[in-house]
Parts: sequence; C-alpha cells; structure tokens
Amino acid sequence: MYFYLITLISAISDLTSKIFMKSFLLNEEKISLIWDILSLKLVKNTGIAFSLPIEWLALKIITVLIIALIVFYYFKYEKKTKVNQIAFGLIVGWALWNWIERIFNSVVIDFINLKYFAIFNFADIFINIWVIILIINYLSLCKKKEK
Repeated sequence: MYFYLITLISAISDLTSKIFMKSFLLNEEKISLIWDILSLKLVKNTGIAFSLPIEWLALKIITVLIIALIVFYYFKYEKKTKVNQIAFGLIVGWALWNWIERIFNSVVIDFINLKYFAIFNFADIFINIWVIILIINYLSLCKKKEK
C-alpha cells in the first residue's frame, strides 16, 4: 500500500515542482537563495545525472531497464516493511516520472543549482533519500542479526 502511494506522491511532487519552476523561472533567470551558493535556475537536461551525455534512445532503454530491475527486485526479494515501501516508492516514482518526461520532452527539467556541484531537481533528492533510507535500514538489520 505505502509503495504505491509514495510512488504516486514522489512522481506528482516532481511533476508539480517542474511545472511551477517553468512558470516561475523565465528567460534563463537565476534566483539566489543562499548567497550565490544555492540558487534556482531552469536547465533542460538532455543527459543523465549531472548532465552527462548519452544517446537519446539508449537513455530511454536504460531507464526502462533500471525501473524494471528495481521493481522486480522489490517484489521478488524485499520484505514489505514500511521503510522499504517508502524507499522503493521514492525511487520508482522518480524514475517513472523522469522516463515519462524524457519520452514526451526528450529532456528532464533541473532547477536547484548548488554552486561548484550540479543543477538538479526534487527527483534527484528522492534518489538520495532512498539510498540513505536503505543503507540505514540494512545496517540496522545487520545489527539485529548480530545479537
């Protein structure tokens, strides 16, 4: 239950944040939030993470394969705890929306600019939250097994 709800929420929040930013940030405008370190700037990302270049069709195929592998792994091997449902829901929602965005627009909208690092969006934040949740969850499971 949580898996489907979180998948939907993460996809919708990513979509709405991008719709809002497209209407809010116009003409290559940059809005500083914390001095010049953190700002908002609309960028159309045609590549993968951190705008690394990759062939258009290959990217779409890779994205579908990654989504399929994550969903397969989740349903085949993972215990359906609340933590796992939330963590996997975040990543699947992000991946699905990015895939849909690439299918229809051939780009992914990024808008959070962290100076000296990258420009990213909420979906990128979701994947990092997913990784952190899973690491903490697996470490706590390992500790329980040791006892």
